[in-house]
Amino acid sequence: MKGRLIPDAKTIGFNNNNNFHKLNEIGLNNAYNNHNKIHVDNDTLYIAGTSDLKDVYDDVTKIPFYGSVMDSTRYNQAKTVLDSNPHIKNLVGHSLGGSVALELQKHNQKMTSTTYGAPILQIGTKQGNRYRFPFDPISYLDNGAITINKLRLNPHSYSNY
Repeated sequence: MKGRLIPDAKTIGFNNNNNFHKLNEIGLNNAYNNHNKIHVDNDTLYIAGTSDLKDVYDDVTKIPFYGSVMDSTRYNQAKTVLDSNPHIKNLVGHSLGGSVALELQKHNQKMTSTTYGAPILQIGTKQGNRYRFPFDPISYLDNGAITINKLRLNPHSYSNY
């Protein structure tokens, strides 16, 4: 899982927001392609969203209102990887993975998180760098997310921000 599969942010100009989102898109693609839906690149942990029926069950029963995302399969997968990679400082997640990233960050304030289309309801202090597209039914209640005003056929995407 470790390795440098994503271009170094410094070589493509990390200060450019498009490059920042493109790096995250590549990392999330790698996470979705891994069997455990987690990908580590340098100091960043990428966490994929819903991928199977177990995840759908966790979506409905654990987030955003009914229970704790800490009881989800994806949280346990990410926590296991995080525990064995103490150098990780950044968390990037999509959908269910976004909820997991925010929960992990809540327990380790030294980490930063970036989420795309996270199905959360957060009132009060804004946590993490959160993004969503308009009309995304999954992240509709995330009033702390920055809404990127690009109309999309699939508004619940993490690509082309």
